[in-house]
Amino acid sequence: MPAADFVRRPLTLSDAGQVASTASAIAAHIGSDERHQAETFQIQWQEPGFDLRELSLGVFDSAGKLAAYAILWANSEVPVHPWLDWGVHPDQYGEQLGADLFAWVDERARAVMSRCPDKARVSVVTGAPQGDAWREDALQRAGYAPNRVSFEMRITMAERPQPAPLPAGIALRRYQHERDLRKLVDVVRDAFSDHYGYVEQSFEKDLAEFRHWLDKDRHFAAELALLAYDEATDEAVGCLLGLTQDHRHPGIGYIDVVGVRRGYRRRGLAQALLTHSFAQYWERGTTTVSLGVDGQSLTNAVALYERVGMYRHRSYMEYEKLLRDGAELAKTTME
Repeated sequence: MPAADFVRRPLTLSDAGQVASTASAIAAHIGSDERHQAETFQIQWQEPGFDLRELSLGVFDSAGKLAAYAILWANSEVPVHPWLDWGVHPDQYGEQLGADLFAWVDERARAVMSRCPDKARVSVVTGAPQGDAWREDALQRAGYAPNRVSFEMRITMAERPQPAPLPAGIALRRYQHERDLRKLVDVVRDAFSDHYGYVEQSFEKDLAEFRHWLDKDRHFAAELALLAYDEATDEAVGCLLGLTQDHRHPGIGYIDVVGVRRGYRRRGLAQALLTHSFAQYWERGTTTVSLGVDGQSLTNAVALYERVGMYRHRSYMEYEKLLRDGAELAKTTME
């Protein structure tokens, strides 16, 4: 179809089904078992501070079918590295639609730069499953360079796992959502401050985003959220947030967050949280659980997950396009 025959407009909440269908078609085309859900996109698009009209583009054919989409996640307080979610339906593969999307991304991203400190390094970041040749070629034609690998890791359990013991002086307590949400967010912020790419924003912004997701996501179950406390100080020092289902893989459990404060690492707490969570999933009848991890994790998380029996199910390559060089505000090394 000639480029002039496509209709280009911002996405709306009613387009979530078509975006999910397109993302699933892309996954199927490369042999992935991902199956995306419309409700997940709708929750994402209503995150606090995200403007779908300003930060999304849908390209539709003459029959109204979605041919391509782009969503620029630039709703953080300091959007120095906005994340790009994009896709072209396999039926529409060709250079022109990809070029159109990336031209729009460049224009939107440069507008977002006005919200970044003047001397900060700014780039757009996105990803591609390794082996998706069309997507990799399109990214490189648009000026994106491979930067970092990540993994989707899984465990498939044949029997109920035995939870590892907690470190001395550490106890798990039942999570109560309204009472404990602020504690959960505080631990996540502390633990993920050592995560590659972390850019600090206000506690209240993080709290609002967590509250939005946990209040809206039907896969959130309070019993799958774990908080570990130092019995001597009553401080929450570790956490794990499990979801009843992976948003991209129906029937598979998902660990969205696992983290331990720096001063409590290397004592077996993360392993205890994970194995306790696996046992919970088993008791619910879920035998396969997944999570995502930076393949070059600053805290060596991949080795931890492999120790508890997880394996690398799929690899993804992160790509980056530099818009402006300068001082790096994101976490890149362990200090």
